[in-house]
Amino acid sequence: MKTIVLRVLLLGWGLLPTLAGAQPDPATFPLAGDWAGAFVYQGATQHLVLHMNTTPERKMTALLDHIDQNVSGDPAIGGSFDGTHLILRFFYWKPNSDRVLEYKVATYEATVNASASEMTGVWTQEGSWPLNFKRKTWQAKNPKPAPPTIFDGDWAGIEEEGGGLQIHFIFHLRNTEDGLMALLDCPDEHFKGALASKVSYDGESRQISITVGQAIFAGKMTADGKALDTSMTEPGYHFLIHFDRLAPKMTAPN
Repeated sequence: MKTIVLRVLLLGWGLLPTLAGAQPDPATFPLAGDWAGAFVYQGATQHLVLHMNTTPERKMTALLDHIDQNVSGDPAIGGSFDGTHLILRFFYWKPNSDRVLEYKVATYEATVNASASEMTGVWTQEGSWPLNFKRKTWQAKNPKPAPPTIFDGDWAGIEEEGGGLQIHFIFHLRNTEDGLMALLDCPDEHFKGALASKVSYDGESRQISITVGQAIFAGKMTADGKALDTSMTEPGYHFLIHFDRLAPKMTAPN
């Protein structure tokens, strides 16, 4: 059995529990910004960049770039911050004795100094490694909305893996001043809001390509604009996935 492997060390954007205590406006979240860190694993130094922010709903978000493997945009699955103590949890897959991938959880725990400029902590994943971060920037970039493209909206698709196994995906596409942004949910793999590291599209040909972690979704919108027929490829795997446009969510009047 196979399930989508976005990365072995899986970190990224995800909705996390509301921060403990009174939460400031997202723009003044004390950990917002970029952080650089590194740890040594099997004699090799792994360089990381952690991006912290909050959503308009005041949920903490975290995105970790693994520089040496050129991977970014993968989701966290939980965590908390009480003003000094930060906990982030991430999932990864590990083959068991039958070569079936099993769901595992890794944890990063750190103490943030009084000036919110350094994190001193430990990464735990079948072993423990010191992992400290130093602040690079004090602001998190929040791109402003831009006029929508033909791809803007929410899209739901199912990956048929055989044997009755299905993996459900939901893409959220929104245009911004920095270009089309894509967030990916996968309820079956317990993550929400994985940020695509690259999105390219052509409105005239209706072609689109979205890279999330090591997975690339590439395809074309149907003539009626109601569906996307894509192929999903990642190292060693290839699937055809049909996405249907979801109806816009209705909000109740004040």
